[in-house]
Amino acid sequence: MTSSSPSNALGRPALWISRQRKRFGLPALDDYPECYVAFLRKVRDLRNLGISEEKLGDLWDLEKKLIAILHLDLGRGELSMIEGCSAVADPERRLLLSNADLGVPLMARHVQAGLDFQTRPRELFEEKEMGEDALRLLGEYQALLQEVRETVGREREVLKSSLQWERAFDLGKSWRKGIAGNA
Repeated sequence: MTSSSPSNALGRPALWISRQRKRFGLPALDDYPECYVAFLRKVRDLRNLGISEEKLGDLWDLEKKLIAILHLDLGRGELSMIEGCSAVADPERRLLLSNADLGVPLMARHVQAGLDFQTRPRELFEEKEMGEDALRLLGEYQALLQEVRETVGREREVLKSSLQWERAFDLGKSWRKGIAGNA
């Protein structure tokens, strides 16, 4: 599915789409593939569930670092970071925003050292020597993801309560219509 206007699909103004596109470093397109809309839908939904833009930005930055340090092959296109967003999510093995499969459970305490999913020319220094350690990044990601899950859990209860009120309100409208129709 492609759409020339993700604003319609997401119920958000073009300015919101533009702001998110810039924040996450996504290209402006004439036609937006489903993965693009799915990514923005995920961002919209998380924002509606009380996750701050700052926290989403931190998650995104950590995901990019994890993908790079683990040499995950997501492709080479300008949408490679979000192409997995239209796939079925597995919250145990996939990163939250990009939906990239880590190959290990997200809440794992260990990552196999030297894990490399893509052959690359050897660097002058190893990642650990340059200050990037997969276990450290995974630990940071896990802590931030746990905060997001806790926030979503709390907000879920608020939404349930709001939906009950909304249903009661709709029933009240139906009841009033019934009385007005009988008069």
